[in-house]
Amino acid sequence: MTDLEDALQQSWPSAVRGEISHPQWGTVCYWTGEQHGHIAVRFRYADQPDAEADKVFFVDSTPEGWVLRHVSSFATTDSGGLKLVKNQSFKVLDELEEKYRDLLERFMQERTVWEIA
Repeated sequence: MTDLEDALQQSWPSAVRGEISHPQWGTVCYWTGEQHGHIAVRFRYADQPDAEADKVFFVDSTPEGWVLRHVSSFATTDSGGLKLVKNQSFKVLDELEEKYRDLLERFMQERTVWEIA
């Protein structure tokens, strides 16, 4: 477990953890939390670029599906806590949405199963 994952476990104890199978990346672990239809989710998989491992996707659930609102990065502070830094680049947001769209779709489908159960 990385320092970031240790900090996540301490700072975000209510997060739901799970796994999704992805044809390209294999088993993908996720941490997610939700409030009033606003969803935060972080993905981690083997060989994931370090620059993407700290990303948190903020998604809004809509009757038609979902919308990616923004992407932030978790950063650890000197005191061992976490802070979120919002990505300000539309180019980076578009690139991450394109790369992770299929995984986000799979995650949202799994989330729908939770709501039905």
